[in-house]
Amino acid sequence: MALVVINVIPIGISSNNSLNSSKALSFRLDYLIHSMMILVFALVWVWGKIHKVKWFARYEALKYCGIVLLAAVVLESLQTLVPWRSFNPVDLVYNLFGTGLVMVFVALSSWLTKPE
Repeated sequence: MALVVINVIPIGISSNNSLNSSKALSFRLDYLIHSMMILVFALVWVWGKIHKVKWFARYEALKYCGIVLLAAVVLESLQTLVPWRSFNPVDLVYNLFGTGLVMVFVALSSWLTKPE
């Protein structure tokens, strides 16, 4: 829910103080934030594994990654419905980049913790 709020409500950003003009290592900061935002799903995965949460009965990692992929697309697409935000395909690309990182992380952690 917090990711939805972050994506549709402009929190503390005025037109004069925008993340669009901030740069980190020659990347626009808002693009970097899009990738990092999606990495929250990796933290949720780790939290679940620490607490022995079984997200799905079968194909757990695959289904979880599917949800992350869907969330990345939906979170950016929601901005088309909000008049003060706009859909940006580059933001979507960075969401998908973050999704790829989550998928690699989930795959590696599943492989490393596979029961014998």
